[in-house]
Formats: sequence, C-alpha cells, structure tokens
Amino acid sequence: MEICVIKFGGTSLKEEAARNRAVRLIRRLIPEMKVIAVVSAMGRYPDPYATDTLMSLAKYLTPQQRDRLVSAGEMISTLVINSLCRQNGILSDTLSTQELGIITNDHYGEAEVLTVTTGKLLEKLDRCDCLIVPGYQGITLDHEITTLGRGGSDYTAMLLAQALGLEDVYILTDVSGIYEADPKQNPDARHWDEIDYDQMLKMIDAGARVMQRQSILFAREHQLRVWVGSSLQVGKGTWIQSCEDSER
Repeated sequence: MEICVIKFGGTSLKEEAARNRAVRLIRRLIPEMKVIAVVSAMGRYPDPYATDTLMSLAKYLTPQQRDRLVSAGEMISTLVINSLCRQNGILSDTLSTQELGIITNDHYGEAEVLTVTTGKLLEKLDRCDCLIVPGYQGITLDHEITTLGRGGSDYTAMLLAQALGLEDVYILTDVSGIYEADPKQNPDARHWDEIDYDQMLKMIDAGARVMQRQSILFAREHQLRVWVGSSLQVGKGTWIQSCEDSER
C-alpha cells in the first residue's frame, strides 16, 4: 500500500475555495495511493478558528488548559475537510488527538515527542482512501493534550512519515516553495528548486517563518526529503534534502 503524507497549512484551508482546492488535490492523488492529510487550523489571526485567535482568548488559563484550547483549531479542520471529502465522493475518515499516536512529555506549549505509534492510524487507513489528522499536537501518558510549538503541523507530518517508513513528505502553504526573501514583499526574490537542510536552518534562524525549525532538524536527522509548495500553484516547489541528494 503506497502512502503519501501531505500537510495543508492554515492559509491553504482559510476560505471555502482554498478548502475545495485541497480536496481536489486529495482526489487526484487517491487513485494511486492512500493519503494522510495533516491539517492546520483554518486561516490566520483574526480568523475565528486560527491558532493565534484561540491563543488571544487564553490569557488566564494554565498552560495545560491553554493547550487544550488552542488544539481545537486543528480538530475543527479535520472534521470540516472530512465532510468536504465525503461530499466529493472520497472515502475518508479522521483521527482524534488521542488516536493519533504522538506521545509527548508534559512541556505544554512546546512538548517533546517521546514516541509515535501508528497502530490506530493504519487500522483506519486500511478502511478508507484518505485519513485526515490534526497537526500541531500530541498527548501525554496521562492523556492530556499538548502542542508542539509554532508551526508544529510541519513536525506532525514529518513524525508520521518517518514512523511509516516513508522517504518523502509534502508541505502545502501559500507560497510556491522556498525563496531567498518573502516573495509577497519582494516579487523578484530568488526561488530555490532544491535547498539542503543546513541552508534551510540558517534561513529559519535569520527570521524566515516558512518552516518550523524542529521539523527541519527532525527531517535532517532521519533524512526525510521535504517538498514545500503552494496549494494555489501545484507543480512548482522546493525540495529540502541533503546535499548528496541535491547532487544526484
């Protein structure tokens, strides 16, 4: 059974048209493979279900309670996208945070992953063509929800891909890959077809927010190839990989 792990960022799910594009992409993939779609919360602040919007409501909660609140955005996304998939004739299902299999410590807000189990994921995937799962979160051994830090849905996709023995993972955002500068502010910014992990980490350390740092460290450690592209412009994107892979 061939499996593809693809992550949809918040801007790729922000509006109805964007969500429909995501579902059409899933539909194009499923004749050839099973799809695990990792979803972020829909939109960006001040959109109602965006993570930063939920965070703005959580000033007087404990860190534990805050994680429980801000994780809700991704769970809403899983159910909304699942409904759209079914509306479009796709045999799909979802996983809850408890079923996801990402076990963490109790460092709320930026939890450390202890282990990833895929039993429930594979059980459900065997019965459907597309499994939609929440990004950004895990669960402690005491069954409390935790979050994986800003941009943690990238990390979720990498964790699942590695646990399933895959070599590639696909990240969809609102830009068509990695640029030397923000292409929204600098239309002439250089686009990279390929970039190695260390170059990507330097860009993140310099302030680029296109990827989560922890996710790139994890990808480098496990030699996962990461494709970053736009849900608006399918085909153009950037591979993040080792220097050796870039030279092939």
